[in-house]
Amino acid sequence: MNSKLFEPGNIGARVTQNRFVAQPIEGNNAIEGGRVSQPCLDKYAHLAKGGWGVIVVEAISVSTAALSCKNGLIMSRRNLDSFKRLVAAVKQANPDTVLLFQITHAGRKGNSSYCERLSICPGNDEGRLLSTDEIQKIKDAFVTASLLAEEAGADGIDFKCCHGYFGAEIIRPENTRNDRWGGSWENRTRFFREGITDLQAQRRDNKFILGSRISMYEGYRGGCGTTSPDSLIEDLSEMELYLELMAQLGVDYVNVSAGIPGRTSEITRPVRGAELMYLNHLRYTRFAKDAFRALGSDVQVFGSAYSVLKERAFPIAEEMLGKGFADYIGWGRQILSDPNTPLKLQRGEPIDFCTACSGCSGLLIKGIESGCVVHNPYFRQLAKSCVPSTMQL
Repeated sequence: MNSKLFEPGNIGARVTQNRFVAQPIEGNNAIEGGRVSQPCLDKYAHLAKGGWGVIVVEAISVSTAALSCKNGLIMSRRNLDSFKRLVAAVKQANPDTVLLFQITHAGRKGNSSYCERLSICPGNDEGRLLSTDEIQKIKDAFVTASLLAEEAGADGIDFKCCHGYFGAEIIRPENTRNDRWGGSWENRTRFFREGITDLQAQRRDNKFILGSRISMYEGYRGGCGTTSPDSLIEDLSEMELYLELMAQLGVDYVNVSAGIPGRTSEITRPVRGAELMYLNHLRYTRFAKDAFRALGSDVQVFGSAYSVLKERAFPIAEEMLGKGFADYIGWGRQILSDPNTPLKLQRGEPIDFCTACSGCSGLLIKGIESGCVVHNPYFRQLAKSCVPSTMQL
């Protein structure tokens, strides 16, 4: 019944044991300036034991100025040993797991209580406008952090361009900067294009996986998936060009998502009252796969937004894989509710399904460690005792 999900796959030159992807979900539990904590390490080792073929480690910021969570992970030479320990723990738990690090910068989603909010787009009041040179330095920081991820032993990286963060903000039609980073399509894609090209030239091993998570449509005027700064209506013309650029650059995968958490949240992670939003994700995933197929490209496509479906996710995932509309299936909140989901499914054991209650997001919004408040007693108690904060997603 679930044969496709458990088939081996290939991402670049790497073989995966199955088609399950553990999507990046921030835990907000780093220590000592962005180092990997023991709870963070345990989380990913548990996922590896649980049988996830691909694990994407939650948003790893390129600097202290790039955080979206106060206790978020930061990639630096100083913190490298902690990331090496994380990789070692995951590989010890399951040597066949493909481990990707998501590299990110919060941009204007940063919180002014612990870092400066920085904006790319002129004409808004959501953060200080970055200079041309500052954006160049952030691009270089993405490359440096990615190379450190390779040094740490990760199998690859996710060059984050989704959910309203820096990498997504810069490619939007809303970005009307008059320098080399904005205005024209060529300028708006320069950050990603040059970043990936630099990584390809500098990585030690050409098997090191390069890919990106993107928001196909963000759901607000001038966002990704529209065609002008004042447009709201979905038009994927530019996103199709973006997929074509990815194929031309030779990236190994694209992780398809949508929306902006905290702004158009139900698009990103459908909740019980907006469950049918998952259908948009299926469409976006197929759109990306069809675009790559038309180009004769073997870029692998990850789908998203399956957690809200509970047990119904598995036959839908099988259909998407069987019809060639997706190559991998990603779960986000479900990895918190039951890290052993693939293993339990394979064994026919009961699974603790995500209830789409948004309790994990609530903890993150309050600025404390995040996890499942339904199935995990520790986080259930934490939710009862926590106090509100000014943190923003």
